[in-house]
Amino acid sequence: MVVYYDSYCKFCKTSATLWTKIDWAKKLTFNSFRTLEDYPKEMEKELHVAYNGKWYRGYNALIQIAKMLPLMWPALPFMYLFKWIGLGNFLYRKIAENRKLVPVGQCDDDSCELHH
Repeated sequence: MVVYYDSYCKFCKTSATLWTKIDWAKKLTFNSFRTLEDYPKEMEKELHVAYNGKWYRGYNALIQIAKMLPLMWPALPFMYLFKWIGLGNFLYRKIAENRKLVPVGQCDDDSCELHH
């Protein structure tokens, strides 16, 4: 499974580091989409995961990551419940929209801004 995260986002980098530490079976590969020459702009708005020829985004990507990490399995029933009632996607969007990007103030154009 390939996890495409935002390396300009401290929260995203911290999450990727944590997931790497608990990925004992080495099932996840982490790539910053910022290193890709031509990435889809949707990647700036939410986490993307590629697995078995399918793409997962946002909260669904988090669920796929949790399925790969045994330490996260106890959270899966709650994650699916939150998905079913719509709270998971809502919370994910709120966090994603309000995250801070670094390097703040070091961009010459609007490439570091989040566009909602």
